[in-house]
Amino acid sequence: MTHRPSDDDATQVESAGDEFERNEAARELSRVGPYRLISLLGRGGMGAVYLAEQLEPVRRKVALKLVRQQTGKGVAGALFEVERQMLAQMRHPYIAQVYDAGTTGEGRPWFAMEWVPGKPIDAFCQHRELERVERVRLFMRVCQGVQHAHHRGIIHRDLKPANVLVSEIDGEYLPKIIDFGVATSVIDEEGGSRNISSDRAGTIGYMSPEQNAEDGMAIDTRTDVFSLGVMLFELLTRHRPPAGRDSETLESFCQSLSSPGRSRPAGGNPTAQPVEEALASASSLDYELRWILARALAPDRDDRYESAAALARDLECFLNGDVVRAVPPTRRYHWRKFLWKHRVPVTAGSLVGVSLVIGLAVSLWLLIQVQYERDRAQEQAERAEQTSGFVTRMLGSINPDYADGADTALMRRVLDDAAERATSELADRPAILAEIEHTIGRAYFLIGEHDTSGSHFQTARELTASDPDLRNLHVDVLRHIAELHGRRGDFEEGLAKIDGLLASIEGELPADHPQVLDSQAIRAYLLQMLGDYEAAEEQAMQVIASSAGDESSDMRNIHYETMRTLAQIHSDQMNFDQAHEVYEALLQSVEDWDDPAARRHRLAALSDHAVVYLREQQYAEAEPLLREAIEAQRELYGEGHPLTSQAINNLGGSLRQQGRPEEALPHYQYSLELFREHFGQEHPQTIFATYNLGNCHRDLGQYEEAVELHRQALALGEEHLSQNRHVQGMLRLGLGRSELARENAEAAKQLLLEAHEMLLDTAGESYHRTIEAAEYLDKARAALGS
Repeated sequence: MTHRPSDDDATQVESAGDEFERNEAARELSRVGPYRLISLLGRGGMGAVYLAEQLEPVRRKVALKLVRQQTGKGVAGALFEVERQMLAQMRHPYIAQVYDAGTTGEGRPWFAMEWVPGKPIDAFCQHRELERVERVRLFMRVCQGVQHAHHRGIIHRDLKPANVLVSEIDGEYLPKIIDFGVATSVIDEEGGSRNISSDRAGTIGYMSPEQNAEDGMAIDTRTDVFSLGVMLFELLTRHRPPAGRDSETLESFCQSLSSPGRSRPAGGNPTAQPVEEALASASSLDYELRWILARALAPDRDDRYESAAALARDLECFLNGDVVRAVPPTRRYHWRKFLWKHRVPVTAGSLVGVSLVIGLAVSLWLLIQVQYERDRAQEQAERAEQTSGFVTRMLGSINPDYADGADTALMRRVLDDAAERATSELADRPAILAEIEHTIGRAYFLIGEHDTSGSHFQTARELTASDPDLRNLHVDVLRHIAELHGRRGDFEEGLAKIDGLLASIEGELPADHPQVLDSQAIRAYLLQMLGDYEAAEEQAMQVIASSAGDESSDMRNIHYETMRTLAQIHSDQMNFDQAHEVYEALLQSVEDWDDPAARRHRLAALSDHAVVYLREQQYAEAEPLLREAIEAQRELYGEGHPLTSQAINNLGGSLRQQGRPEEALPHYQYSLELFREHFGQEHPQTIFATYNLGNCHRDLGQYEEAVELHRQALALGEEHLSQNRHVQGMLRLGLGRSELARENAEAAKQLLLEAHEMLLDTAGESYHRTIEAAEYLDKARAALGS
């Protein structure tokens, strides 16, 4: 095991045998347990490391660390026993295994570790002249090892290049993290969380600000993340950032690192020159790498990566061309990543560096040209099919599953341009135009532009209606039209269309065909929204059974969407245990699916699952789920998407029901504004959001505002949701309570009486809203003296 001293790690490297033979104290320690010391490898602030030979039960070379500080007895001794067990249980290819541990007769701890005949990681990279990408990949393996230790409850506290030894085995670079002898567990003697005050163990240049602190500030796994950041900076630049003990300089350094030219350290600072040299060395790094380093090195640990795994994931995203979390999530940045990731060849050229709009124009032009060259029929037919497929795939990539938060305004410009050119230039190519119109309609649907989506679906329907060769596409269009009616809140019309479609394809397609199952899944959703829960559940269970086990992307999408519908059916019927069970199964299943759509399903299930907690009156349990969903949905869909708006409205409900109406109010107001913009006044989402905002105003004592909003919601609900008695009961409950709050007991009594009857009928007497309606009905009667 090789140890290389740095300029501040207070380590002395001595010759293999001379010092050992001359040192009387060392001779007295020639045996430690079953180990015979051979030579001193290095000495540091925490103790000394020896090359030793294990004599029994097997003979092998080990690295034995003898810690200077004695453990003593009592709690300290017990903790050491816990830690030695935890260290010995670590098993990871990138961690030098701790074979054994114990104490000498004088109470000095020792650890026998795997002896690694490698080079420190920085020396290895320099000796092999590894490229930057190779260094990053090697470093990611180190992060994996550190994460394993953290999962085992161990913080290393002295991560540095000298403690990461690298060797080459069968052409693979294998790092080994060594010297966990200064590590500290994060578990106390009672098995709970343990706050560990910095005892200055470690190496100054790699120690985090909290580890350097003299006030006993507790450290955690983010201390190791900081040390990893220093190591990564050194591997990439051959310089070291400012030490963690100078937080002010480090803060300025990180600002300059992520935004070159800003907040450079003052020239009067004696450390300014090396800091400037470090910044200059980092100037050649990709800006995403600089952001990653700035986040890992943040003086405030709350601003750092939460784990070594999170740091490794961002590095992997950088290498793969995906969105890097450390970079501010501006729309420009997300769109740039979207374009880069979805670049595709166009004939002999490429779309790399060319705008999507220009690419579409070129592709459509090529499509027309190859269609006119009929004298080369076979060759040109193949080219036409390829180019048509290219255009369709490109338009289809305008999908939140892939765009990852890209600016939806820019998406609309691309779609608008494509739609206009397709209509004018492909008018005499109805088959190709129909496919592109359908694809454009689907893209608009996925970014929440339902009205525009409907017009393109309608065009595609007309183009495919009479052509038997386009029957498959026609069925797809009709299915999406029915679904669109449901998303607009026109559930009866949607159900009529999907029933008509299923009748028309019965016998035409097998029962387990994706088009059949997807149509049945839409039918289950529409039945649920109409309150026909028995029929909805039967239909959903049929689809889930038929799609189970099929690993194709289409089938998994159908399966997961229908599981959500089933969970919502259970939730609507107050069968909360069953709803939780389905959501948990869904969330677990999508974790193992390596597809961009998995993220969308997970976020939707996360948000819906929170609604179950809200209905159970477990408002605090819903809040973290909703906050996680909102943050991720904003990143995935962009600001203002209907799904994000729904989660924001639900978060308002969680906060209000926890007695925090002031915090809830802006969430309610913002989501209502977005619903009105996307859906209009008459959509169910807008009606529910209006109702919720009224509740919030009532809780704030603003009774006139509450009554006005509840009247609006009830009027719209009676017109557009008349068949859903549960919703009717809820809307009457809201208005009845608001009328009572402003002392209009007569109006409140009638509303609350109707609310109680409807909720009793739909949810039962034990439902908390039924009980609430009864309680406020009694208050209204008492106010009237009746």
